[in-house]
Amino acid sequence: MVDEKYRTVAPVEEWLEAHRLLWSPNTVRGYATSLAQWWTFLEQREETSAWADVGVPAVAGFLSWLRNGRTVEHALVVPEDAPAPETLEARLAALISFYRWQEAVFSVPVAGRLMRGTPRRAPARGLLAHLDARSTPGPSSLVRVRRHRHRGRPPLLLPSEIQAVLDGCARPEAGGEWAGNLQGPLAVRVARGDRHAPR
Repeated sequence: MVDEKYRTVAPVEEWLEAHRLLWSPNTVRGYATSLAQWWTFLEQREETSAWADVGVPAVAGFLSWLRNGRTVEHALVVPEDAPAPETLEARLAALISFYRWQEAVFSVPVAGRLMRGTPRRAPARGLLAHLDARSTPGPSSLVRVRRHRHRGRPPLLLPSEIQAVLDGCARPEAGGEWAGNLQGPLAVRVARGDRHAPR
């Protein structure tokens, strides 16, 4: 793997080389893609020299950056062609695997910042529940891929829609009387189930 100046990224290349005989070529290619995107993210932030000192905020920012089309970390609306949650989980798994290996081989402390505690839920074992006592649950990632990010959130109104709402509002006239009807236009839109109607 190379960086933006076509230099070999030694930490990533060492990790890939250590696993080329253990993994299938497709797995190596997928993990290499994930780490190439991670390195590009660090390059855009000018943090490649601090790759061994990152923490949860950087990894969470990486997932947001992937979700927003690899252009910005923060956006009001997720693009229509945003990667599926499964893709983001694969990218995160590759990143965690990379840092766990770096911790085991070179004592890079990042994995300790990303992995804490026990898994959120233990797998259902049924009749094999007695086997759970033989092994303790491993640590889980502090960074999670969120699914259905906008479920239950109020819609984002466009400027023209805001103006339409304001135009339908009652307003005081010079003589102290009110003109217009606040409830009429909005009530009709809410009753119709208009997705942009204020709730």
